Amino acid sequence: MASSLAVPWLAAHVEIFPPSAAERDVLDGNLALARELGAQVVLTHARDIPSALVRIASEHQATLIVVGKPSKPGLMDRITQKRSLVDRLMAIGGTVDICVVPARTAGPPNDTLRRRPSPYGAWSEFLLAGGVVTAVTAVGLMLPESYYQSLGLIYLLGVILLSLRVGRGALLFAAVLGGSIWDYIFIPPHFKFQVTSLQDGLLVGTYFVVALVSGQFAARIRAQAVNERLREERATALFHLTRVLAEKQTFKDAIAAALRQANEIFSAETSLFLAAEPSGALAPHGGAAPPTDKEMAAAEWAFRNKQSAGRFTDMPLESSSTYVPLLYVDRSVGALGLTTATALTPAQRDLLEAFARQLAVIVEREYLRNASEKGKLLAESEKLHRALLDSVSHELRTPLAVITASLEHLDEAAGRGGLVGEMKTAARRLNRLVANLLDQTRLESGALRPKLEWCDPVDLVNAAIEDARDALAGRPLDVSVPEDLPLIRADFALTEQALANLLLNAALHTPPGTAISVGAGLDGTGSQAFITVADRGPGLAPAIRERLFMKFARGDAARAGGLGLGLSIARGFVMAQGGTIAAEDNPGGGARFAIYLPHAAAQPSLVE
Repeated sequence: MASSLAVPWLAAHVEIFPPSAAERDVLDGNLALARELGAQVVLTHARDIPSALVRIASEHQATLIVVGKPSKPGLMDRITQKRSLVDRLMAIGGTVDICVVPARTAGPPNDTLRRRPSPYGAWSEFLLAGGVVTAVTAVGLMLPESYYQSLGLIYLLGVILLSLRVGRGALLFAAVLGGSIWDYIFIPPHFKFQVTSLQDGLLVGTYFVVALVSGQFAARIRAQAVNERLREERATALFHLTRVLAEKQTFKDAIAAALRQANEIFSAETSLFLAAEPSGALAPHGGAAPPTDKEMAAAEWAFRNKQSAGRFTDMPLESSSTYVPLLYVDRSVGALGLTTATALTPAQRDLLEAFARQLAVIVEREYLRNASEKGKLLAESEKLHRALLDSVSHELRTPLAVITASLEHLDEAAGRGGLVGEMKTAARRLNRLVANLLDQTRLESGALRPKLEWCDPVDLVNAAIEDARDALAGRPLDVSVPEDLPLIRADFALTEQALANLLLNAALHTPPGTAISVGAGLDGTGSQAFITVADRGPGLAPAIRERLFMKFARGDAARAGGLGLGLSIARGFVMAQGGTIAAEDNPGGGARFAIYLPHAAAQPSLVE
């Protein structure tokens, strides 16, 4: 039937008492078959099977109940005119259709004493208790006077039967009323509240104890039934939520389905606020209407403080909704809002928080998925970028290397002519320009990976001077590097290039023939090593010192030539190694650039 109607179906089991081993085997087989055929299995505990079936149908919006055909009634059923399961379902089923199918086997029904939820109000329970006591009293008036002790058991039986139908207050009323009438009318002396014999006193005392204990047990069983039902509703709601979230293909569809289910369960309007990224700004993600400033403030407070806020909470914030944070482990990823006319019960609040935790898991999963996709994209981009860098480096530097080598040979053959020298200078300048562009691209792409090793400061300074020898030609060069200066931990190639850029910058922007000084050492604390390049040029204005290290930045009085990348690349190389670079005035005139690198006291062994 479900297949023909293209609708889901449920297989419900209502358990009154724990089944025997044989019954358990049959039950497990039936439920396994139902699951194989695509049913959703629902298990519940109740004292009344028809009421439980109707409740399950109502909770799951079922429109049809299929039950087995009842067997022929037994003798006791005929005497008591007991109605069958189908009859009782039809009586309380309301708009739910009942379909009766024949069963394969028939057996005697489990004739256990069942307690249905009382359809009466509190005052009706008191009237029912009074009516039972009156009926027992009428029976006692028809018995011989000597049967007054047995009458106490009949009163007690009436109280115990009432415990199956009425609450604790009505049960206590029946016990006190029945005991008082029994003592006043039937226990000698008659029409007096007095007990003269020890036997009668023990009988009356036992009556009250048993009546009160039975009332307490009845109230406890009723509370347990309510709790079981609440737990079942909570588990069912969470099961539906997790199933809906798992079935939806996209994050947007899953969130929309979860909000719809929350609306149905809590009979309220829900709204969702999510952070654009972990610990980011909060933004509306779903709801009936755009939130007001007050609602946004309440949601933001719940999100930031990881506590409930809004209406019916300790932090109302002039909001008309209740907001709970979406917590994943120890951080918040959003807030869930619920607009209700009355405050939520503790069970509903617990269920709302469980909903919020499930939504937080889905949101976190979406964050991880986006991060994974972004990581894959970055990896592919970096791979492509490296391939392009290698290609551009080869295609540009190879012709320049050939041109430079050819000019060297031509210069030697021509006896160092001036024209060839100018061509060599232009080729080296072009080679340096291409190198700067490639280095800047490496810095911006994040492809730069420093390789730190122990380096001799003397070797670093000498290599940088050799690299900039053409630009330093004709200038006095003062090198002050102590021979006993300990090794420093740095990337040799990057540090050499940064230092060479500083030397080229000093040679380009100072008058010809002025001196350039290079120094190295350790600061006063010994935690930093420094290498300095100082000149005797026009110096640096304080306003441009920091700006000089930006891309394509040049001084106000700088000569033509160059792209303004040398100092930017130098700072990038130094910062990649965890160091800093600074520009300052040189005592006596000029500018002084200093490279600072972290220094460790430990030195490598001979093996290293």
